[in-house]
Amino acid sequence: MSLKRFHLFFVLFSLTGLLFIYLYIAHLLETNIDAQVKSNIRSTSIELRQQLRNDFAILQQRFSNHETVSLEKLEEVIAYVENTTGNFDLLSVADSINKNVFDGHYEVYIINDDKVIEKSTSIADIGLDYNAYPYFSKELDQLKNGVDYKITAPMFDEYALDMSQYYVVRAANDKWVMIGFVLPFDEYVNHKVEDLKTVFPSLQGLDLFILTYDYIQHINTVKEQKNIGELFKKNSQFTKMIMDDLQLETTAEVSSVEAIAESFSQRSTVTLGNGLSSDTVVYTLTTSSSENDSDDFMLITKMSFDQNYYLSDFVELKNLMYLFITFVFIFMVAGFLLIHKAIIQKISAIVEQMHKDEPIELNGFLFSELKFFIQRYNTFLLNWKEQVRHLNDITMQDELTKCANRRYFNQKMKSQIDLYQRYGQEFSMIMFDIDDFKAVNDTYGHSQGDHVLSTMAHDVHEQLRVSDVLCRIGGEEFAIILPETNLESALFVAEKIRKRIERQTYIAGEQVTISLGVESYSPEFDFNSFYTTVDAFLYKSKSNGKNCVHSSIPISS
Repeated sequence: MSLKRFHLFFVLFSLTGLLFIYLYIAHLLETNIDAQVKSNIRSTSIELRQQLRNDFAILQQRFSNHETVSLEKLEEVIAYVENTTGNFDLLSVADSINKNVFDGHYEVYIINDDKVIEKSTSIADIGLDYNAYPYFSKELDQLKNGVDYKITAPMFDEYALDMSQYYVVRAANDKWVMIGFVLPFDEYVNHKVEDLKTVFPSLQGLDLFILTYDYIQHINTVKEQKNIGELFKKNSQFTKMIMDDLQLETTAEVSSVEAIAESFSQRSTVTLGNGLSSDTVVYTLTTSSSENDSDDFMLITKMSFDQNYYLSDFVELKNLMYLFITFVFIFMVAGFLLIHKAIIQKISAIVEQMHKDEPIELNGFLFSELKFFIQRYNTFLLNWKEQVRHLNDITMQDELTKCANRRYFNQKMKSQIDLYQRYGQEFSMIMFDIDDFKAVNDTYGHSQGDHVLSTMAHDVHEQLRVSDVLCRIGGEEFAIILPETNLESALFVAEKIRKRIERQTYIAGEQVTISLGVESYSPEFDFNSFYTTVDAFLYKSKSNGKNCVHSSIPISS
């Protein structure tokens, strides 16, 4: 793997790892913040629930304290009804029973045998038909069967924002007598969002619901100017809302109210809403009573909280974390780019130049280590090239004559044959050796023979072109390769060399001559046959008196 590919792989791997770390930290932050926000909302909802529970407990206690008094008041009304024939003056009766009642008041109701409110001190309730409400109708029927009286669950008056508890008894003349003890709700229970926000700033909305047997009543903070039918219709809509929020379903045996009551009996608190940008809704069972069937009820609270109020504590921390991670990301990218430019590109350029076997030249900024490496490499390369040249001299040059040796001759011949076969480039070869050279060594010694060889090689080389190659292929035997030369030209060169050697004085008092063989390469030859042919012409020259040239054509032509 190349350094560039490794660096690219490392960069991608690192950035991918950093991205995963970034996403993990972001997820961890969001999860932790979400948990903290939910925990804070849970704590706030518990505090608010406890305050409402305490307030409502005080209200319940007031009703409980008046229960004995209320029964006495009920007896007074019964006595009045049973002893009165004709029109009932309920206002006078109400004034009578409300004497010395300072923290509330009583309302008086006469219910006829058709279960319809016939007369009442509460004008708005006159004409209310209890046949439409199974729970009340059932309670009234029980009073015909020997039950002395009934106490109903607390009821909220949406006209007057009052909380009432009713006491009912069967009286003479097939009528029911009912009194309601009424307490001002706002004086005991603080359930106005504007007031509660001073204590619970995150609170956005608050709804209270009183749940009895088959009826859910919404306790609002604003007086509702609606008739009884419209109020029951509205409360029916709230019942559906709670069912949808809690994802509850009714069956043939279980009504909506029973399903809601069963749900809150199993879990007192339900938190709705996901995501850090939306409000959180909390349903909680604030208080309940199941002392007897008559006044069994549940007070359910729906609270809405603004999550952004709690998020403000974490936004700065989250932003700092994201900023830190972003800086790390930018730092790593900048670091990778710097490494790529300052090191990877430089090293790649060095490697590219090293392929050319030339001294390395790099401009621009370089680390001192790279400069030292380049300097050492250039020094090594120059020394290596010098050594290679020296080795070439040793392996390809004859040490005595400075001509090419037999190894170089073989390589050059093969390359010339290849050029001939590829491009038809003709060439010729001259082979010669010194006549009676053994006698020279025997007579004058080997040092004199070496002098003859080296001097003669120099003289022959002066007769050749730059492209011609003079090789020593044996003791006193030489070969000349003549590129792009035909046989006639080669014979001319051979004769010129012969005459030059003939005229030279290499040993005082002795004439030194050479015998030559010449031939031009043709398609029927290969390396061995061509060499053998030229060598044969050389020996023919020796056989025919020496100091002459022979070829496949006469020299005269």
